[in-house]
Amino acid sequence: MKINQITSHLKRSAALGVALVLSAIPVAQISAGQKPALATTEFDIIEGHFHDGLGTYAEVMLANELISQTHIKQAPFDVARSKSKMLDAINRLPPSHPSRVIFQREIDNIEAGVKLGAAALLKQAGGARLIGVRHTALEYSDAKAADLRLEFSSRAELPVSVKTDKSHKVAVAEGQTPHIEEKWAARYFRVSTDELNKMIGELGFSTMSELKSNYLNVARLVADVLIERLGLVDCNPTDFSKASVTNLAALKFLLHQLLFFKSGKDRSRVIIFDRSTGDVKWESLLDEIDIDALTADRVSFLPSRPRGGHPIASEFGLKIDGRTVVSFQIKHKRGAARRTIHRYEFSDITTRLRL
Repeated sequence: MKINQITSHLKRSAALGVALVLSAIPVAQISAGQKPALATTEFDIIEGHFHDGLGTYAEVMLANELISQTHIKQAPFDVARSKSKMLDAINRLPPSHPSRVIFQREIDNIEAGVKLGAAALLKQAGGARLIGVRHTALEYSDAKAADLRLEFSSRAELPVSVKTDKSHKVAVAEGQTPHIEEKWAARYFRVSTDELNKMIGELGFSTMSELKSNYLNVARLVADVLIERLGLVDCNPTDFSKASVTNLAALKFLLHQLLFFKSGKDRSRVIIFDRSTGDVKWESLLDEIDIDALTADRVSFLPSRPRGGHPIASEFGLKIDGRTVVSFQIKHKRGAARRTIHRYEFSDITTRLRL
């Protein structure tokens, strides 16, 4: 389907599409007598707290391992806060819950992985003498990615971004953001404010705030941006399975931007710990691609068909040579908002590279 045909179709169906998106989202019912010991929503909250703690734990444990391996005169960082957060999450699980064992194994894997990671980082520094390690995770601003900064006596500082692998995916710098305008549409697809407002209006909304009242409205906007900016044909917002890209220049710009923001504006060295094995990784699948030599026939997309009675999918992805290299997931509010009328409001769009 041509782009102008898609646009015409979207305009004709805007009122119906908006009504569908804003309708109540069905919730699966649990059969009588099968109530779980821990509600899914409660487990998601606990799991989120645990992995927040695990991420910080990986940062400070790597820093401490660098200090230990080089014997520099610097006191180790305090791990008590992150360890306490993880243990608190574990203790909120029922005694027989299988994730108690899984979470403890992930802690053990991180503790093993930082030893390998520290040795590899020091080797990459080319024998330069380490003189200090700074924990800079709280200094994030302007798309900087570094969690640690390694200071050397005879070479420039080395910023290091520490990530823990989640299902073979890793977020780019500022990859989880509510600011879909400047930190997604403009950053990756060069969509201007006027262009974005026009697209929002064509979907039947007068403002971005109105659009964000339901996360699936934002998902529809994301689908439209992908179709229009990448020049997708044989595609519609509810089925990308046969989509072909015609704007190769826009695609290459997107991929170059993704690699740039993988390491952030401070050009951090990205180290990735596989929390299920303890393995250390450095590169995403996209790092293996010669972007400038890419041809359209090598590019495809996740099907992104709606499921569960929803009018639109909430995750879109791009494949190269049959392998998914990046995904965009649109999320609704979680945590305390799960039990309120605000639970289906837009929370953030998360951009992740595949490993």
